[in-house]
Amino acid sequence: MRIVLPKTFVEIDNDYGPVFFLAGPIKGGNDWQYRVVKEIERYYVGFYAVLPNRYKNFHPLMLRKINGNENKFERQTSWERHYLNIASNLGCIIFWLPAEDKLNPRKDGEVYARDTRGELGEWRGRMMHNKDLKVVIGAEEDFPGLSQIQRNFNEALNIQFPIYKTLSGTVEAAIDKSMD
Repeated sequence: MRIVLPKTFVEIDNDYGPVFFLAGPIKGGNDWQYRVVKEIERYYVGFYAVLPNRYKNFHPLMLRKINGNENKFERQTSWERHYLNIASNLGCIIFWLPAEDKLNPRKDGEVYARDTRGELGEWRGRMMHNKDLKVVIGAEEDFPGLSQIQRNFNEALNIQFPIYKTLSGTVEAAIDKSMD
């Protein structure tokens, strides 16, 4: 497993394994990314996990971080778009929408999962024009606005778009897409 963290550019070796971009709330979302990476490890030995997280040095995923050019992207948004595009074709974008952590909620006054909602809208729009993009969504039942997200995807894509109810089910769906 190779972990790619914010603003680090690395050349993707297609022979190493698929690329998974983990999209979803960070602040107030608990450390769901760690659990997703552990789930993916059940299926793949070699894969890239692209995480827009800023971990402390003692976090276990920092041990698997790969080094690269940290000056290629001026902003994290450019870095995210670069790897989202790669993952949507050479692996899968995994959106996980956990309910806000009651013990460690977002504390900066911003709306929980604000950026994630914008990203969901962008990828829903992209999927309207390219049905082959590899994107899966999973959510905890009490994620705020989940029924509206479901309706938006269903109507925009003219299908009953699957939103998985468990983290493991979401990862299984991403694994399946990564093999297409």
